[in-house]
Amino acid sequence: MDELSDKGFGFAVVQTVFEGAETNTSERLRETQLRYALKLPFGHDPAPEGENYPTVMADYHTRGTPWFIVINPQGEVFFNDFRLDADRFLTAFAPRSRVVNQS
Repeated sequence: MDELSDKGFGFAVVQTVFEGAETNTSERLRETQLRYALKLPFGHDPAPEGENYPTVMADYHTRGTPWFIVINPQGEVFFNDFRLDADRFLTAFAPRSRVVNQS
């Protein structure tokens, strides 16, 4: 995360409660945040009354956890999937090395 924070990226964690609402509470979420010393904003997204899925799951068509959603500064979804290869992700934003013709 530190590698991208100076490039305008922000990060957040959202717990989508689609099952186990009695144990997947905002209090437990805070415990997890503290246990792993995660310096990120955390959100708690239970399903609205009468709905089957939390709003993040409905809005972004996620299908489980963990799930990764990357949104660009224009508000467009850049990445939305179950797995995120961190090395490939960081490489996509690394400065391109210049090829210099030495002739």
